[in-house]
Amino acid sequence: MVNDFLKKYQEELISEKIQLKEDMDLLETKIKEEKKFLNVLEESNESYFVEFTPRDINAKNNEKAAEIRQILSELESQMSNKTKQMKFYDSRLVEINALINNTAVINRPSDTNNQVIVENNIDDNIKNQLNSIKDIIVLDPYRAKIELENLISSL
Repeated sequence: MVNDFLKKYQEELISEKIQLKEDMDLLETKIKEEKKFLNVLEESNESYFVEFTPRDINAKNNEKAAEIRQILSELESQMSNKTKQMKFYDSRLVEINALINNTAVINRPSDTNNQVIVENNIDDNIKNQLNSIKDIIVLDPYRAKIELENLISSL
């Protein structure tokens, strides 16, 4: 019962983490686009003939560049928050995996008739862990490697 709850919570966290990763990818794309646009604006302000003109030709470009810098700072702040959320999800998933592994060990019956059921539960637990690793591998290959090493060492 507790194990089922933990597995459902784990699945929810994984799906939220996947959504968060997609949001982070979108933010990264926006940041790159804004940086490129800012570079274009700054390069247009560095024209060779600027020294010979009596007035500021690129006032609109300067204003737009200031707006882009403000947008970039907001986007980078959002990225920082999303990175913190990702670390939270990672730590929560580690805790849940540890709890699931501990409950599987603690709930082992001593009766030999029930040993077959426990072995089936352990096999199911390993399958569930491998499925969760399969979900993680795209988002965080290093984390998936650690999870696989933990699974192998627990066998």
